[in-house]
Amino acid sequence: MEKKIDRCLERLSTADPDLRRASLLQILKEENFAPVTQTEPASESGLRPVENYLFLPETETPCVLFTAHYDAYPGSTGANDNASSLCILIDLMDALRSRNIPAGFAFLDGEESGHKGAELFRKRKENPAFSSVVSLDLCGYGDTIAVYCRGSRKQPGAAAFCDSERLKTHHGQLVKFLPEGDDIIFSARVQPVLSIAVLPKWDIPYTNALDSYREHLIAKPPEFYTMTGEMEIMTTMHGAFRDSLKWIRPEAMKQVYDYLLDVMTSPPRAAKHSGPADFIRHIFG
Repeated sequence: MEKKIDRCLERLSTADPDLRRASLLQILKEENFAPVTQTEPASESGLRPVENYLFLPETETPCVLFTAHYDAYPGSTGANDNASSLCILIDLMDALRSRNIPAGFAFLDGEESGHKGAELFRKRKENPAFSSVVSLDLCGYGDTIAVYCRGSRKQPGAAAFCDSERLKTHHGQLVKFLPEGDDIIFSARVQPVLSIAVLPKWDIPYTNALDSYREHLIAKPPEFYTMTGEMEIMTTMHGAFRDSLKWIRPEAMKQVYDYLLDVMTSPPRAAKHSGPADFIRHIFG
């Protein structure tokens, strides 16, 4: 019998940060996963230490690193931001393990407090090389997978995720903007970094329009915040009213899971050739 992808959602959707952390560790234990714990003590009295839970492959061949933050905005249960993504990665980790497909997984702390967990992981000297970093955030509400790639979409680590035919099959689209997440910390690395979310289809035009504000690095103009405020996905994050269990759609989570599993288990697609010269180079080198 296939496991329900949202079976752990209620346990991970809690406003108590200590209970959420304990629930994640218990679920990983129940799934027979033993993480490497990466800890950074609290910098000030009264703050919680940062703890990441890592599953890193023992292989010299670069592979994909999947990440999701497990902390939530203070006071919110974090059902969509970001328990929905945790459930997806737990099932994906199990599926890849059963198929002996190497991949790294990082459950990161502190995204809502300055990306502290991602910064801590980035500084870890023992990290293997990764072909790409794939960050999941906001994956339980909407009907369209949105993939935002930092770096060239044609790089080997990104190409399979950005393949237009595959995205069409899973009702997904490449976009030029997504709300900032832990992906921004990994963008300084050499490999491509992809951010994946699920959005209502009417939010997609906003993501491409917001790309025009990218050059405003220090301060965004009022129009930027007006436009982001009109996106429905914003009601599912940072303690907004849809960041709760009753709004999460298991079918949206399953949509992302199926897409990621397809990427990881399908053979590479044959390269497309734009003309006779490319075809000759492909055949004769």
